Amino acid sequence: MIYDIKGKLIRKFVNENTKSITAIDWHPKKNILTTVTDKIRFFDFEGNLQKSIKHRQEDVMLLSIAWHRSGDFFVTGDYGDEKDKSLLQYWSEQGELLKTIDISKGEYRNLAWNPKGDRLASASDALRIWDTNGNLVSEGNSKDYLWGVSWNENGNSIITSSMEQRIVLWNKKAKRIMTIE
Repeated sequence: MIYDIKGKLIRKFVNENTKSITAIDWHPKKNILTTVTDKIRFFDFEGNLQKSIKHRQEDVMLLSIAWHRSGDFFVTGDYGDEKDKSLLQYWSEQGELLKTIDISKGEYRNLAWNPKGDRLASASDALRIWDTNGNLVSEGNSKDYLWGVSWNENGNSIITSSMEQRIVLWNKKAKRIMTIE
């Protein structure tokens, strides 16, 4: 659903199935919404489904999506399961798969680009920092699975939240600065 600034409902979207939409992101330059659940779906602002993409052969839920500010590509993170590793995937604007990464021991729960747009932080079993081509730049170990991730406005610090209610402040190279338990 889309609301205006006063909380008035503007549009309501209908998913193709009854599964929950786990994440949503606006295309940074077009009036297109991209949702993730069991598939990646593109909607126009009127709520019309434009495209639906199955992101892998296995029936695995997607948890996160982050469009790059250029609008040229986006990244998704999925849940994985007992036999299939969690995947971080880079996609073209048209929804063509560019790169798949499977190094995480846990699901990719959240993604965030830094303000400059040259680094992507992923929250999973560790804080990982990626470049725009999907190369791992830095990694910070976590005591438990991370859920939330956000860069500060200068792009020199990252904050994460975890499953065990820890808040961790990291520098831009994924080095732990402080933990609040």
